[in-house]
Amino acid sequence: MNLRFGSIEIRPATRQVFIEGRLRTLGARAFDLLLALAERRQRVVPKHELLDVVWPGLVVEENNLSVQISAVRRVLGPAVIATIPGRGYRFVAAAMGNTDGARPRAPQVPQVPQAPAGAAPASASLQSASPAPVPSRPGNLAPGLVPLYGREADLRDLIALVQARPLTTLVGPSGVGKTALAQAAAHALRERWRDGAWFIELAPVTDPALVVPAVAQALRIALPAAQSTPGPSAASARDHLASVLASSAMLLVLDNCEHVVEAVGALAEAIVARAPEVRLLTTSQELLNVAAEKLYKLNPLALPAADGRGEADPAAALEFGAIRLFAERAQAGDPRFTLSADNLGAVADICRRLDGLPLAIELAAARVRLLGVQGLRVRLGERFRILTGGARTAMRRHQTLHTAIDWSHALLSAAEQAVLRRLGVFVGGFTLELALQVGSSEGLDEWAVLDALSGLADKSLVMTDASEPPRYRLLETTRAYALEKLAAAGETEAWIERHAREICELFERTEEARSGDEGTLGYGEFMRRLAPELDNARAALDGLVGRGRGEANLAVGLAGAAAVVFMNLGLSVEALSRLMALRARVDDAVDPRRAALFWHRFSELGVAGRLPQAAALDAAERAQHFYRTGAVPRRLFQALHHSALLRTMMGQWGEAQALHDEARMLEAPGWPAWLRSDRLSLQGWIHHSQQRFEQALAVNLEQQALLLGAPEETRALVRCQSSLCLDLNMMQRYEESSALARAAITREGHGNSGSMAFLWARLIYAQAFAGRIDDAWATMQQALPVCRRDGAVLWASGLMAVLLAERGRWADAARVNAASMAYARRAHMDQLPTVQRTDARVQELLAGAGFTSSELQRWWDEGMGLDEAAIAAICEPDERRQWQSGAARER
Repeated sequence: MNLRFGSIEIRPATRQVFIEGRLRTLGARAFDLLLALAERRQRVVPKHELLDVVWPGLVVEENNLSVQISAVRRVLGPAVIATIPGRGYRFVAAAMGNTDGARPRAPQVPQVPQAPAGAAPASASLQSASPAPVPSRPGNLAPGLVPLYGREADLRDLIALVQARPLTTLVGPSGVGKTALAQAAAHALRERWRDGAWFIELAPVTDPALVVPAVAQALRIALPAAQSTPGPSAASARDHLASVLASSAMLLVLDNCEHVVEAVGALAEAIVARAPEVRLLTTSQELLNVAAEKLYKLNPLALPAADGRGEADPAAALEFGAIRLFAERAQAGDPRFTLSADNLGAVADICRRLDGLPLAIELAAARVRLLGVQGLRVRLGERFRILTGGARTAMRRHQTLHTAIDWSHALLSAAEQAVLRRLGVFVGGFTLELALQVGSSEGLDEWAVLDALSGLADKSLVMTDASEPPRYRLLETTRAYALEKLAAAGETEAWIERHAREICELFERTEEARSGDEGTLGYGEFMRRLAPELDNARAALDGLVGRGRGEANLAVGLAGAAAVVFMNLGLSVEALSRLMALRARVDDAVDPRRAALFWHRFSELGVAGRLPQAAALDAAERAQHFYRTGAVPRRLFQALHHSALLRTMMGQWGEAQALHDEARMLEAPGWPAWLRSDRLSLQGWIHHSQQRFEQALAVNLEQQALLLGAPEETRALVRCQSSLCLDLNMMQRYEESSALARAAITREGHGNSGSMAFLWARLIYAQAFAGRIDDAWATMQQALPVCRRDGAVLWASGLMAVLLAERGRWADAARVNAASMAYARRAHMDQLPTVQRTDARVQELLAGAGFTSSELQRWWDEGMGLDEAAIAAICEPDERRQWQSGAARER
């Protein structure tokens, strides 16, 4: 059956390929390769599978695969077969709109099925470091063991693999602990084979031709005189050694093979072919790429999550291998050191910044005696000067982190070295597309960058995350080294600017695909593309602030395009601070479209009272001016929405309604549901602010029906249901409001934290005014972190004052209410029904408690100066504070 992909036709029966009806010539192996990829087009095909299919029953070098891939690309075009670094190859012609062989701007990233998750990290425990018992088998293993931390599962799995397979390669980056794990496995298995276990360190072997003599010398096998030195007899020396081992039963560990990988691969193939009872375990930063080889990937040690939840209990934290290793090594250097609740957060942060890399952690822990934990944490930015020393028994190249990475770097090609240092500008990882755009240069095109990236992934210098699509990253220690090399090459400024331009282009292009006049991108896909790049956006903005006029134009564009991502993630405070830092630089030199989007987002951030209303309104009107003159109806629609919201907050209902009506005239039926729902949301607010709650509820129900038909628009639905809860609260339908809010919170979790603060507040209000004070107080504790992140503590402070008063904390209630009302007046929100009701409730409770007017005035005056941090501190749970009854007084 023939296969057709656009203009390409593959005829398996006759082994022919046609392009646009014309027969094209492919060699036999190239055709087999093309057919294998086409038949497996739904997935990425690993290199070893292609080797088995195209060269069945044969052992060939991997470069033969690259030759045939190039042959296919020459005939069909370079973009028909995609290289997925660290994964393999995939036939992508079926997904392409053009297969005429034209070179695309960059190779496209196909959809790759997610790799199955690896084994869960084992709980950390110390393997006995006492000398091993005297063996009854021969071998050359050292009598003692290096302690392992958090490697129990790895050791168990590796032992099982070595026993089951003739050749196992333990792969991982420099300093991850490959040698220690291999040694532990060898000790555990030394009695398993008649001829014992042998460990051969290949790091000192600088000439590949000396690999066989080095192994023979360690095994005490004599080579014929003509074969014991480098030269044309290397193959016969290898065959002789394999023949001698043919009758042996042993475990042979070859350590640190990455610099002589081809020679080790050839020797391994010979031994596997001739010595069936010999098990080979090799350690390397990349695979040997030979038949029968089984990969075991060694990852860094387990770490607590970055949310700080694992930083309260030292005993629980020691279950993480990285923490246990740091604690043991720090205590070995300084017996006074003890892991405690006071230093656990700093220790966890150090281990995270060192990526859980055992070598880096050991070197860092050795500095605790001199610097202390906090001093080490502060100085970690100088990591290559701090991380020196190590055990005297460690290999020389592992006695400093810098030297360890130097070893790996020296094994790279010139192209791989160039790409590695350029990738150092990324923070938090990168996509394949970004790597190709940033890594390329005049002498290094995107296809060369792709090959280099594949090589770096194979050598464990670039990590491949199990995400979809694939995402890549450098370990932080590797990244610091790469930046050092970038500076040494004199490329720092150029590649920081290149990085900023590519990140800005990505954010602007994606934001336009969602919010622009032709935008169709849904919320979920929008966030999937941009949320992972937020650290890159931060780094780019930090590098651009304060630089020249051209860079100001770039910074304004990136800040405007990224602001909505910050908001969607509940980081409105950060978004606003970044826009404020650039506000004075938005002048005539800035591209008008970028300036308009900047002011557009600036006004949006000001809607919740984070800015003076006059400043927010001015920004909205600046954006409107450009969008009117530039004939950009969707953008104008959104800018009118923000202006009308601000007018509503200020009680200017006629002006708000006029802006709403102008927006309605622009609206088109084909616009996305989330955009059309904005106008309904605005109309609901206009009704609500005038206390027409029944009308507001009807409009918001219409909005909800619209959004339920667009399931990807989760953030818009959260905002809509927040408004519905508000309407129900004002109508005293508290149980309905509470049920709706709780269901939405349960459904969304923290996925829409940029809108969740409002939803939590509606739930607190419903519970409090229904008399369920305990429930409301517990809900407020859950909501506080969300409100802090999004700068909504002052916005919700009226509710906090109600709860404080209900719990008899009179002074705190009066102070927080004063801060709340001062904020509401500044933001022109003091006429909103919910603000008036919370204030009235606090005043009612205070009046019923019988305080004098001077007491109330004093508390009021004290509260006028409270900021968000002070209010949050007052409302934090305090187990030492006894609940006071409503009749108690707080003097």
